[in-house]
Amino acid sequence: MRSEIGSEFWETDIAKGEEREIGSAHQYLLSGRTALDLIIKDIQASEPIGSVAMPSYCCHTMIQPFMDNGIDVEFYNVRLQKGRYTYEVDVETSCDVILIMKYFGFASEIADQSIEEFRKRGKIIIEDATHSWFSDPPNHRKSNYVYSSLRKWTGVTGGAIALKSSGPFEINGPDRLNLRYIELRRKAARLKKQFIEEGIGEKKIFLTMFNKAEELLDKDYKGCGVPASVETGIKSLDREKIIKARKENSKILIEGLKDIKGVESVALSDKDVPLFVPIRIAKGKRNELQQYLIDNSIYCPIHWPLTDVHAIKERDLYNNCLSLICDQRYNSEDMGRIVGLIKAFYKQAGRGRRVH
Repeated sequence: MRSEIGSEFWETDIAKGEEREIGSAHQYLLSGRTALDLIIKDIQASEPIGSVAMPSYCCHTMIQPFMDNGIDVEFYNVRLQKGRYTYEVDVETSCDVILIMKYFGFASEIADQSIEEFRKRGKIIIEDATHSWFSDPPNHRKSNYVYSSLRKWTGVTGGAIALKSSGPFEINGPDRLNLRYIELRRKAARLKKQFIEEGIGEKKIFLTMFNKAEELLDKDYKGCGVPASVETGIKSLDREKIIKARKENSKILIEGLKDIKGVESVALSDKDVPLFVPIRIAKGKRNELQQYLIDNSIYCPIHWPLTDVHAIKERDLYNNCLSLICDQRYNSEDMGRIVGLIKAFYKQAGRGRRVH
C-alpha cells in the first residue's frame, strides 16, 4: 500500500447492520450547496430574504447559493486568536438571515452565544454543521436550519443533509439526480483505491476525474437528490470509527506541534471531533510548508481559495492557515510522521537552509 496521506477518499466507512435515522424534518441532497439552496428557497416560500450576514472565512460554494437567489451578502470578520475562532458579528445587523459555523469541528462558545442572541432578535439562523457533524452536539438546538455535507468526512460519492428545526419544509424536496457527477466520483474513487492499495494506474487520471466532477457540480447543483444507495451509505456510516480515530489523531497533532514557534493550533475539547486540524503559520511560510509536506507525500489542503465572490478585507486565515489531515484512514504512526516533518521543516528553516 502506498504511504501517501490525504486528498480524496477512496472508500466509505460503513457500520454493517446499522442505519441511523434523523428525527427532525430533513432532506438528503447532492451537496452542501444543494442543501443550502433548498433551505434558502424554503425560507423564501414564507417570507422574503433581502440580505444575509455570513462569515468572512468560508468557501465560495457557501456564498454562491445566496447570490444565485438574488440575496445581498454581507460579511462579518472571523479570526483565530489564542486557539479559538472569534466572530465579530454585529447583533444590530439589519440582515434577515445569519449563517454561522463552528470551524473544523471545534467548539465555540461565541458561536453559540451569537445564535441565541440573534434568535432573541427574530433573525433566521442557518447553521453550516459540515465541520461539526460528528461533534457533541453537532449543532445548536436553536438554529432554524442546519445542513451538512457528508462527503467531506468519508468516501460517499455525494450527499448532504438539510434539517429544519420546526415543522415540515414548505417546498418539495429534490426531484432529480445528477448521475454524471455521482458516477464520475464513484469511478475516480475506484481508481484511487487501486492506486493506493495495489499500486495500479496513474494518479493524474483519477485526479482529473475528481476535478471534472466538481466542475459538473459547479454547473448543476440545484434541486438534486442522491440515489438510494448513497442515502443508505450516509445512514450507515461507522460513526464510532470516525469519531474515535479523529479524536485520537487530532490530539497527537495538537500535542506534537504545541511547542513549535511560528505554529498556532486550536484548543481541543473532549466533545470535539475535528474534520481537520487547522494551524496558522507565521511569517508567510504557509505555502512553503504545504509544498514541503507535498514533497513528502502528505497532501494538506488550504481552506479556502479566495474567489471573486469573496468581497472581504480580512484575509489572514486564507493566507496563513493550513488544514492538517487527521481522518480515520490514518493512525498514530501517520500523525507522528506529519508532526516529524513539520518539526524538520522548522529545524531546517531555523538553520537558514533552503527547505526542499
